[in-house]
Amino acid sequence: MVTGIRRSLESARNAKRNAAQIVDSIVADDIGKLPDRNVAESLSRVSGVQVDRGIAEGTSVSIRGLRQNVTLFNGREIVDSTGRGGTGLDQSGTSTYGVMALVPSDLINRLEVTKLAGAEQIAGGLGGIIDIRSRLPLDGPAQQVAVRAAGTYDQLPGKYGSELFGLWSGKFANNTLGVLLSVSSDKRELAQQGLDTFSGYRTYTVNGTTRFGNQDVRAQDIAEQRKKFGYNAAIQWRPSNLFELTGDTFVSKLTSERNRYWLSFNPTDGLSNATYSDNNVLLTGRATTAVLSNTEFADVDSDINSSALRAKFVLTDTLRGTAEASYGKSKSSFHQIYFRLQPLAGVQPVVDFDLTQGDFGNYAISGIDLNTPAQLRHTILFDNLYRAATDNKTLRLDLRQSIGGSVLESFEFGARTNKLDSVQNPLRADIRPTGGIPATQMGDYLAPYSSSGAIGGLPSSYIVAASGRIDSCSSLAAFPAIANDAQCRDSSTTVNSRAGTFNVKETFNEAYVKANIDTDLAGFNVSGNAGMRMVQRKLESIGNIISGTGAATPTTFTREDREWLPSAVARVDLGNGNLVRFGAARVVAFPNTADMNNGVTLSNNAVFVNGVQTGVASGSGGSPNLNPFKADQIDVSFEKYFGKQALASLGLFTKDISSFIVQKQSAESYNGINYFINRKVNGEGATVKGAELLVQLPFYFLPSGWDGFGAMATYSYIDSTTPIRDAAGRVLPFPGLSKNNANIVLYYETGPLGVRLAYNWRDAYLVSLSAANTGVYNSSYTDLASTLRYDINKNFSLNLEANNLLNSHQRTYDGVSEALRTNAQFGRIYKASISMKF
Repeated sequence: MVTGIRRSLESARNAKRNAAQIVDSIVADDIGKLPDRNVAESLSRVSGVQVDRGIAEGTSVSIRGLRQNVTLFNGREIVDSTGRGGTGLDQSGTSTYGVMALVPSDLINRLEVTKLAGAEQIAGGLGGIIDIRSRLPLDGPAQQVAVRAAGTYDQLPGKYGSELFGLWSGKFANNTLGVLLSVSSDKRELAQQGLDTFSGYRTYTVNGTTRFGNQDVRAQDIAEQRKKFGYNAAIQWRPSNLFELTGDTFVSKLTSERNRYWLSFNPTDGLSNATYSDNNVLLTGRATTAVLSNTEFADVDSDINSSALRAKFVLTDTLRGTAEASYGKSKSSFHQIYFRLQPLAGVQPVVDFDLTQGDFGNYAISGIDLNTPAQLRHTILFDNLYRAATDNKTLRLDLRQSIGGSVLESFEFGARTNKLDSVQNPLRADIRPTGGIPATQMGDYLAPYSSSGAIGGLPSSYIVAASGRIDSCSSLAAFPAIANDAQCRDSSTTVNSRAGTFNVKETFNEAYVKANIDTDLAGFNVSGNAGMRMVQRKLESIGNIISGTGAATPTTFTREDREWLPSAVARVDLGNGNLVRFGAARVVAFPNTADMNNGVTLSNNAVFVNGVQTGVASGSGGSPNLNPFKADQIDVSFEKYFGKQALASLGLFTKDISSFIVQKQSAESYNGINYFINRKVNGEGATVKGAELLVQLPFYFLPSGWDGFGAMATYSYIDSTTPIRDAAGRVLPFPGLSKNNANIVLYYETGPLGVRLAYNWRDAYLVSLSAANTGVYNSSYTDLASTLRYDINKNFSLNLEANNLLNSHQRTYDGVSEALRTNAQFGRIYKASISMKF
């Protein structure tokens, strides 16, 4: 009998072996013990899955380099408040509050990643389908109680936190009725320090030579208090083998209070003494430029809940089925107060900089004292409340008709209808008092801030907005230029508010049929399936056309799509634990909800001469008429199952994607005026291909005392060709795609002791295109984590965990590696816990 780590790996291996499709799994070691900080971190252990990171933890994932994936909870789709493809409302780009951050890992029993979907599975996963599975009461013992209490320590802020988890389940009425309740809470104080940017690099000309320089260096500190609370409840009733009824609900709530402080300046402003790399990237110099003190206070509330009622039933000896009704609602708000101080007129700072020194560069500021109010003025206040909510309603019916033939084993057929309703309606005020407000007049609204000192040469303190004193623009009642501004009195009427307000409604009607085969061919067992899924989508997108004068005109766009998605897979059992799978499918993913805003914002910069337009105006807008992503994919998997919990597999795949979405200017006309509108459009096709390797090996062949060692390793090579090209004409890969990814888990488990060391590495990947049309890349990233478990007895265990042991930084660059853009550190994270199970 195996327990702990080996039981987890054995369960994952069996799930892969028995699956009809191409599937990989992560299984919790025990109740409340998913082996990583959150869902995204755990999924990084699956070959071909790559995780993006924010403040100190994983935030979202790509499957085979693709971010257009489906996330399920107990088989039903869940989305965050911003809809399909959303990653939350965070405005800083350093941390997200999407689905992966909202699902507490304690509540999870296992994770399944399907890379080649069957006809019966929900459409929408261009890369794959992630199914988050919780425990169900009739699957466990008659009565069970589990409790875990943990203390955490985040090294960078030097703060302690706490985690609590509890689960109770029981069976009643002769084991025909089961009830399960589980709760989870997490309180932490996080930090991030380092270099950031918003505008990034720009091109300019010096003596006829094109140069490339960072125009927005930000030395930044972030401190965040984050709380999460979640619960899962399930009731199962199984009065006989002919019928089962299950109701379950999942709720998670996240709240965050974040303070962000940074000094910023433009190194290319008043530039002298400059030196450049061989790639013409600015490295050192002196800038005669304004130095800005910036403060952001952000309060975040993000909730997700999903409930379902499922019935399993047997209609005849050969016909059985399932029916499900589910409802989910996600909502979030992000309240941002941004406050800027800049030098008074006549105060001229000078910054000497060297971007090659250390991790963040080295700087020296002269010509200004940032602790002296007499040299500063307040110039910008943002009071922004970003809001989003998405409702998700689904009905589903699936039936299976057994045939029992020598080749054809059964038919499956079913239908699904889904309504997705997503709304965003921000309240945004951008207030800029004419001439600014002298800092000497702001009194208690200002306070000194002691910086982290992470970046060499910068002041150890500087004046910022005082925490707790400014919670809205109206709280600055002493300054009529702010409190009496029209945007402060009614921010719902501002251009920014109306441009960001939209409602996207989608109705999906789906149906499928699938044939399952199971036969012997040439002495080998062959099983598999072939099927067809039809997806019909009806879209209604409601937004606003914002004229150059700021007037808003509501506008509605409708569209209907129908897609036919064939799929087939064959599983050949060669004997002696050798399996080969062949699969092919057409998959589809519809554009992200936020991209389908029907709004357009027009500028007032058209040029007319004698009533004839001679200069084209500009604008920006959403893209509700985007065609869906479609891909034809082929998979081959070679799998070897041997020994005790051992597995080796090699998967090869290719995806031919029909269209890739890119940002582009489109020539359009409104009210007889010609505009170039910057919006997303369907571009050329793209391809993704690669190989995935998995080896899982307990060292059972070693002598006693050493046979408790084992290893699990994954490696993937994923390449892509896209229509995206940078300013130099270089073909760029899919955003978020690292070509090389490796994960190694070493463990030792014997008797009461279990130790795990997990190493994860991915090489550089494209983040996005910069304003200068260059690729913004994330440097390679390495993560090392460890856990230690000691079972005091069968009921109690002690656990120690350490994450980010290498104190890895998250670094980005523009185009070439010396073009440093951002570099952030999060520090190591430690956790000690005691678990009880009865």
